Amino acid sequence: MPELIFSRSLTYTAYTSKPGLSDHELSDSSQPAMNTVEFLFVLLVCALAAFVGYQVQLSSKKPELSTRVIRDMVAEKELVEHSKEFQKKEIRKVSDNIYMGIGYALGNAIMVIAPDGLIIVDVTESSMAAKEILAEFRKITQKPIKAIIYTHHHTDHIGGVGGFIEDPSNLPDIWAHEQLPLEIRKFHTTAYGAKFKRSMRQFGVFVTKDKFQNAGIGIQLNYGKAKDSMGFILPNKLLEEMELDTNIAGLDVRLMKIPGETSDQIGLWVPSYKAFMCADDIYRAFPNIYTIRGAPARDPVAWYTSLQRMLDLKPEYLVPSHTQPIIGKENVQKVLEMYRDGIQFVHDQAIRFINKGYSPDDVVKHVIMPDKLRLHSHLREFYGTVPWSVKGVFQLYLGWFSGDPVDLFPLSNSDKASRIVALAGGVSEVLSAAIKAWNDNDIQWALELASYVLVVDDRNAEARKLKVDCLTLLGMRNINAIASNYYITSALETSGALHLEIDDKHRAEIIQALGARELFELVTTMYKYEECGGRSDVVVFEIIDKKELYTIQLRNFVAIMRDDIRPEQYDLRVRATEQAVKTMMAERIVNVRLRDLKDFKLEGSEEKFRNFMACFESDWNK
Repeated sequence: MPELIFSRSLTYTAYTSKPGLSDHELSDSSQPAMNTVEFLFVLLVCALAAFVGYQVQLSSKKPELSTRVIRDMVAEKELVEHSKEFQKKEIRKVSDNIYMGIGYALGNAIMVIAPDGLIIVDVTESSMAAKEILAEFRKITQKPIKAIIYTHHHTDHIGGVGGFIEDPSNLPDIWAHEQLPLEIRKFHTTAYGAKFKRSMRQFGVFVTKDKFQNAGIGIQLNYGKAKDSMGFILPNKLLEEMELDTNIAGLDVRLMKIPGETSDQIGLWVPSYKAFMCADDIYRAFPNIYTIRGAPARDPVAWYTSLQRMLDLKPEYLVPSHTQPIIGKENVQKVLEMYRDGIQFVHDQAIRFINKGYSPDDVVKHVIMPDKLRLHSHLREFYGTVPWSVKGVFQLYLGWFSGDPVDLFPLSNSDKASRIVALAGGVSEVLSAAIKAWNDNDIQWALELASYVLVVDDRNAEARKLKVDCLTLLGMRNINAIASNYYITSALETSGALHLEIDDKHRAEIIQALGARELFELVTTMYKYEECGGRSDVVVFEIIDKKELYTIQLRNFVAIMRDDIRPEQYDLRVRATEQAVKTMMAERIVNVRLRDLKDFKLEGSEEKFRNFMACFESDWNK
């Protein structure tokens, strides 16, 4: 942890008690006796003077924001050092027939040279990065790309596929697990607006260069570059079994389902090369058993079981889709054992203390990894953390309820904040306590108190500045890259320097990647019932080029999407191509002249259709 630099010696003086008269002053017999009226008058004057003095003392003793200890914003040294793992763009030779591109994007791209061509395992999130990597691969071999393998559905493994497509009219085989298409649809249609913002914070996409270190498992997430794009091509070869022995490009391989970071994850075992492409089941950082960008907790038992299956193969080369490869049978065995056992330790000990009846936060306090595990190079908490994982295990088995009846129907954060501020004596008192906490180096408490003030008084500049500084300092001190990035991005948002939204380019790319079904499913989650709850419209969408029919009905404060009925009665009917529907949604219906929209025909009133569409949010991230 970096040393704290103090600009001056400052301490916080506790409020003194109200001064009063001493016993000697009240009982000294040498003074002339006072009658009752005189005594009461003197007592009243003294009390008034004491009250005024107390108020002056209060105001003079409260630390002002300008007198806070100044703390040095120095990045955590071990996290800075971790950047060396992937900060250099390079084509790493793993063996004579396996190469990997690392440092170009968040994810790696792996080239396996087979007798009849190339197998590309994962394609990064960026078409620009993929093209760079392919250009370097082409300096090694000119063999054609016969197959691409998506190890799982995360964008940093599939988004750059366009960079590896050399002939769009002759696509290679694209392999994935059978669950992958469904997982992609779920990812982009379920709480995507929230997940997008959290992802931008987690990966530090908008963190300034002077504060950004890395993204934990890669140098950075490529997002938002003008000439870049995140695309996707559906797989045409699906793994349906736990294992499949097959031949790709003249090479005997085994495709294996290896659930861990995702349930649709697959790995590639090449027996003749003694190499295993392990996707995201292992990387040089503690695993993300729970990810703060938002997702169901991952199953630790499935994860360490997958690692055990890798161990049993006894590979000599372990090639992950993030961070550097592990080479040598003994090295591979040692790393796999420690990684596997580290995950089991966190799972088992979390269950142990859950069964004692502890709440999630108390379980966290009890699950501390022994140094042999904690200090291992592949279990340092650069990406996932033990506390997040413990809470993930709790959520996986018991859900959100802590077990404490206080949590059955708790106060909202805003209600709790207003009551705490009132209990503490008002905004001034809470802010004073927050500054004291800052001066005492109790930064988390200072952050919480400043946040309470802002809930009650959003325009309080002192509280806002203090919160920004707390978030920034916590970010700079943290060994965990995604926690660091999340803190610092949140500081930018709190200061008003950043406003996270999905831009039109990215929004259009997502819409183009989804089918009509997914788009209509998404629309139902955007229904503004408070504005349209009394309506009972039925609108039919006929997708003429796909021969699909979808109905959206407003009823009982919900929007119901059906694809299995052909209603006899409806209010409006749209006959359009899938692309026309996508264009309508990408342009946010309010900006579209329906009559000028190609391949889009509306049967019924345009005004009524616009009123119907106005019942839904104009964007899913608002």
